[in-house]
Parts: sequence; C-alpha cells; structure tokens
Amino acid sequence: MTSRRGALGLPLAALLARPRTAAAEPLDPRLSGAGWRLQPVRGRAVAHFAWDEAGSITVTARDAVGFLLRPFPGPPGRLAWRWRVESAAPPSDAAIRGADDRSAAVHVLFAASGPLSFMRRGLTPEGMAGRGLTYCWGGGPPGRRLPNPYAPRDGAVIILRGTEAPLATWLEEVVDVAADHRLAFGEEAPAVTHIALSADTDDRGGLAVARIMPPRWL
Repeated sequence: MTSRRGALGLPLAALLARPRTAAAEPLDPRLSGAGWRLQPVRGRAVAHFAWDEAGSITVTARDAVGFLLRPFPGPPGRLAWRWRVESAAPPSDAAIRGADDRSAAVHVLFAASGPLSFMRRGLTPEGMAGRGLTYCWGGGPPGRRLPNPYAPRDGAVIILRGTEAPLATWLEEVVDVAADHRLAFGEEAPAVTHIALSADTDDRGGLAVARIMPPRWL
C-alpha cells in the first residue's frame, strides 16, 4: 500500500472474466454475520471477501486493498491456518512503502502496552492501539523479517511464502506468535485482541486471489 493510505470461492477463470460493477458488495453478509468486518483503506479500491461452502474465505484484490477483521482474544501461542493463492500479485518488496503489495496476509493484533502508534498510523481500525504482526504471502523471500514500513516501531512483517510457492495448492502454516513478537519487539507479547486477513495490489496493480481457512490456536 502507498504512503497516502490514512467473493465466493469461484474458479480463477470466472474471477478473471467477471466484470467489476459498482453494485458488487465487498463483504459477504455471511462473514459479517459471523463477526467479521471490513476495514477499507481510505482513498483506495476495496478488496472483496467472501465465504465459500468449504469454510474458507476468498479474498480478491484487483488494483485494491482491504482488511477483514474480527475479535480473536486470548494469550499468544501457536497459530495455524491453511491458505492457497489462485492468482498471485506481481513481485514486490515488503520493505518499501508504495511497493509492498502481497497476495495474502494474516495479521495478529495485540493489546496496547504503552503509547504506541500502530493504530494511529491508520493501519488498524479505530480503537486499537497495540502492535501487530503481519504474516505474508509475497513481498520477498520466505523467512525474511522486517519492520512494517508504515509503522516500524509497532509493526513487523514476516514473509512465509514468496514467488516460489506453488499456486492453486493448499499450504499449511504454524507460527509461534509469542516467539515472533519477542523477536520483533524485544519483549514478551501482551494478549492478542484481533486477527485480520488481507490482500494488497493497489501499488503495482494486477489481480490477487487467495483462499484462507480461518486461523485457529493450537
């Protein structure tokens, strides 16, 4: 996303061919009924989120960006999810503002433990002031860790999958949220408050389509 910032599970061919219309709703009402809510980015086209019958969430970003958020309270532990990318965002660099697009990401947001700025930079919804970890598909080579370029003090990016990852293939992730917080910020993690899903193609353009099974604690 740039510095100016503040979908049922269909076959890829259908998504590519589907016309964009003003009437298209970016949030599947079944998701809002399950406690998810959409967080758009001011001044940017909004990514679309839908729930398919298999239980995964499809995120479609065509020159767009958006976050799907829900409360996820609990102590930090091991977090697991499965995801697959049907159409990948163009190669990008998660370290550079304005070139940090990604095919998909899972964000873990923490309770505030001091005068933090992660929320105040407009990267999370109003009323959330804690730090955040972003686990990315795209943005660099797998294993890369770096400060969030929009909030280097309060956000960290961890790249799990890069351009070498196979498309249209379910991949399993297990991350140690407490350990990742410790590595990123040098202190023990406070409680987790929310989780979010996203895709981002508003900088380099193109179409990213990903399916994500809702993350769960192990």
